[in-house]
This record gives sequence, structure tokens and C-alpha cells, in this order.
Amino acid sequence: MKNYILLLLTASAALAETTVTPAFESVGMFKNGLAVVRVSFPVGEPGQYVWEKVPHIVHGSLWMESDGEVSVLSTTRKIEEKDEAETPVGNLQKDLAGKEVTVTYGSRTDGNNTLAKGTVWDVPAAATSRTWDTDYSSLNPNSGSYYWQRNQISGNGFSPPQLTTGNFLVIREENGTRSYISQSSISSVSVSGPFEPATRTVEKPVLVFDVRRAPANGGTVMVTYLTKGLAWLPSYRLDLTDPKKLSIRQNAVVRNEMGDVENTELQLISGFPNVRFGSVDSPLWPGTGLAAFFQQVNQSGSNPNGILSNSLSQQAVYLNNSSSSDGPPLPDVAEEGNVSDDIHYHSIGKRSLKAGDSLSLDVAAAGAEYDRVVEWTVPDPRDGNGRYRYTSGNLPPAGGGDAWDAVRFSNPFDFPMTTAAASIVEGGRFRGQSVSEWVNPGQQTCVKITRALSIRTEAGETEEEGERQIVFIGGNDYQRTTVKGRLAVRNFRGKDAVLTIRCEFSGKLLEADGDPKTTLRVEGATSVNPLRQLDWTITLPAGEEKELTYRYEVLVDR
Repeated sequence: MKNYILLLLTASAALAETTVTPAFESVGMFKNGLAVVRVSFPVGEPGQYVWEKVPHIVHGSLWMESDGEVSVLSTTRKIEEKDEAETPVGNLQKDLAGKEVTVTYGSRTDGNNTLAKGTVWDVPAAATSRTWDTDYSSLNPNSGSYYWQRNQISGNGFSPPQLTTGNFLVIREENGTRSYISQSSISSVSVSGPFEPATRTVEKPVLVFDVRRAPANGGTVMVTYLTKGLAWLPSYRLDLTDPKKLSIRQNAVVRNEMGDVENTELQLISGFPNVRFGSVDSPLWPGTGLAAFFQQVNQSGSNPNGILSNSLSQQAVYLNNSSSSDGPPLPDVAEEGNVSDDIHYHSIGKRSLKAGDSLSLDVAAAGAEYDRVVEWTVPDPRDGNGRYRYTSGNLPPAGGGDAWDAVRFSNPFDFPMTTAAASIVEGGRFRGQSVSEWVNPGQQTCVKITRALSIRTEAGETEEEGERQIVFIGGNDYQRTTVKGRLAVRNFRGKDAVLTIRCEFSGKLLEADGDPKTTLRVEGATSVNPLRQLDWTITLPAGEEKELTYRYEVLVDR
């Protein structure tokens, strides 16, 4: 008998549940809305610990750390909640459910109407059945079964009838009698006791942590997961007031749409992580089902990169919305030693943010020597077959790209500069806004400021006279042509200007003025013509003009 009682007590203890509210240890934010969240809660003994919240978890990212043995169950529990607002819905039965009331009703004119005292009946919720979308083979993208529960009666697809008391207020009187009082005959209702928020029982999704084995003196369960709804957006401010040394400030705007965080360490993460399932919801999250999960996995697999890009996607947004079509600024090859961690964490300390809050703060500041340069990129006018790219006017593009006033400097921080908006000011006046790409510590970068209208540029190509030789490659006939290019710049400023000129073309270089740096462009690996670029750096005195020429051979597909 004693063993039987001990077994019952043990089983009862095993079923005991403790409600916990995990504390946020840290939140690391990427720029694309993904966040790495670490929460923890203490455990005193084996048992079940209920977290009355299921975060929006990214597939495969939930991990638990504990000295004991822990598993987690995503399920539902009936939870009592207080309606702090206690907003009436116009239905006496619902508004007064569970309260002690005194009801006056009747139609007597002498005021001696009937009184009824008792507790208002709390109408139970209608029974629901769970139906799942199991059409996994078609994975219909228009399926509405993305949610864990649908209020349907199995087989007919209609919602179950809602329980109602009609036009009656149902109360259980003090003597135990259940009374149905016509609401049309009620003249007044008084509620006993202090005015307190109503309490209601709702079924909510929860996480149940089953701790089978715990340290003798208790311990802690640490939970780490990826979720969505919290991001940081960086920006830079370059002040060129000092003609020799610029000052640079990094700012971060933190946007919280995940939920309230209280006194939590926030970390800004920059880099280009490979998050293969960043757009796939975990089946632990009750807002999805297997059909939606498999659909998201298939959609994620259709991405050739398999990456939920972070800095790259943001960089593409900046570049696509830039006012120039010349492409990114002239990059400098990172010298040996100018490398950093590919993923960088920067803590901004403990902060408190409510859902919907945004926080702006300066992250770092430094100074760096810089050069003012004029950057001119002349894009390749030909396509992969050596033909000119014609515009809507049926004429090949002429004149090259625009020249841009730019600032060139090396990253002065001891951490990478991430892809971000960069505003340039000088003497307290706004000069322009551009984009700063990822720059390792000590690596040089070039940021555009404004279009260099005081530097006139001109570019053009002409075919040299001579016999057009026909060349056969892979069964295709090509016409070999010799082309002469001309680049002209004139300085209308009242001071010398340093120009960096890049000219792109398709073909075999024959000669070029000024001994430029010659490199092959990586995108030309499969092209019939080698894709090349020429880079000059020249100093052009005030009021003077400079002309550069180059010659090359190109194969044009006939």
C-alpha cells in the first residue's frame, strides 16, 4: 500500500507544471530582420515548466542548454487572463460572466419589482476540432491552412454553432436555482464586490519544457533561437570640414517589432551569414502546419544561393536606388593583413524596448586622413558578343558615365564598416548621401559625394579603317575590328583636381596612353572577348584639359 501511495505521489509530482517567464539574456540583431535570441529560466527540480508564449521560431534554430535532460513540447493550455480594459461587448451574459449580481426586473409601477441574486453563468466555449491540410503533394500556394487550428466540424467544412442564451440572462441564484430572466424585462443590474478586471479562460499555445533530470541544487535552462521582427539599420556621417582629416560617426537605428524586451543586452551583427532556412517557420511555432512548412522549404530551396542575405540584400537596395548608373565606387584590393572576422558583433549595452519602439544612437566615432578625388567610370558599351548595346533611340551609348566628386579614406575603426547609408557634410552644410560598402579595418574605400559638374568629361570610340577579317570560333563567324577610344577631361575648377578614371571595354588591348593599370574583369571568364578595364590616376591642373587614347581589337558576332 505504501508503495502504491508513493507511486501516486511520484506521478502527481511528474505532472505538476510550473509557469515560468524566461529572462532575455541577449538579443543579436542582423540587418534583415532576423535576430538571435537567448533566454533563460531557473529550474529547481525535475518537472514541467510552462512558458506561456511560443516565439516565432526559424526552422532548425531552437537549442537548449542545461545540466539536466530537457525536451520541449509545443501545445496548448487553458489559461486565465484578466481583461484589463474590461470593455463591454453589449452582451450581458458575456460582460457579467462569473460575477455576483443583483437583478431587478418586472413591470410593476409601484417600484416593488422582483429581485434575483446570484452568479451569472459563464457560457462555455463551443467545442472545436482541428483539421489539417495534408495535401503535401501539390503544396497549393493558395491554401489557407497556414494556421494550426481551424474551427470546423470534420467532414462538412462549416463552423460549429456558437453557444448562446438567446434573449435571457442566466444566473445561478443563491439557493442553487438556475433562473432565466428576459433581458427585455430587466430594469437594473448591480454587481457585488470591488470593481476588478474580468477574468476569462482562453486556450493559448505554450511551450512546455519537460525537465527529466536536474542538478541537485537546481540549475538554469538556456534557450537560443532565431526569430524575426528585430533589426538594426546603420548609417555613417562623414564630416570634411578639416581639409586633411575627416571625422566619421557610425549611427544605428534599432527597430523592435518582436515583443517587449526589458534590460536586455542588444548586439548589432554585421556580415553576410548563410541562413539557409531563414524564411522557413519551425513546426514548433503554432502559426504553421506541415503543408506550409514543406512549401516554405521548397521555396527556400529554389533560391540558387540558399542564403537569406543580410548586408548583400541591403547593399543591392542602396545601389538600385542610387542616382548614378556607374556602379559601385572604385574598390581597392585589401592588402595582406587588412582582414577581420566575417561576422562582427557589437554590443550597445542593456536596453529596454517595447514592441513598436525604435532607438537611434551613435555607436562609434573616429578620424581618418582622406583625399578628395573625382571618380569617372566609363562602362563597357558592348555586350558579350561584341555588339554595341543600343538604347531606345537605336544609337550606341556615348559620352561614358558621369564623373563624381568622392572622398577616399581608410577605415579607421578596429571593426569592419558595414554596408550602410553615408551622409557627407562640410562646414555644417549637407553635401550628399551615398552608400558605404563593407570595409575591413585599415582597408581603403571611396564614397561618392556629388556629381562633379565642374569637371567636363567626354568619351567615344571609332573603328579604324582597314580590312575586316572574318574569324570562325565554335562554328560561329566573327568580324575582327580594331577600335580606337578617346577619353577627354577638362578642369573648370579654380584648383587642381585628382581624377581616378576607369575605362571598361571588350577585346584585346593593343596600346594605351599614360601607362594605366590593366586588369581582366571577372565577369568575362566565358566571353569570346576578354573583358578588360584600364585605371588611371592623374592630377589635372586648374583650367587645363587632358586627353587619353587607347586601342584594342574586338570580335563582333555577325
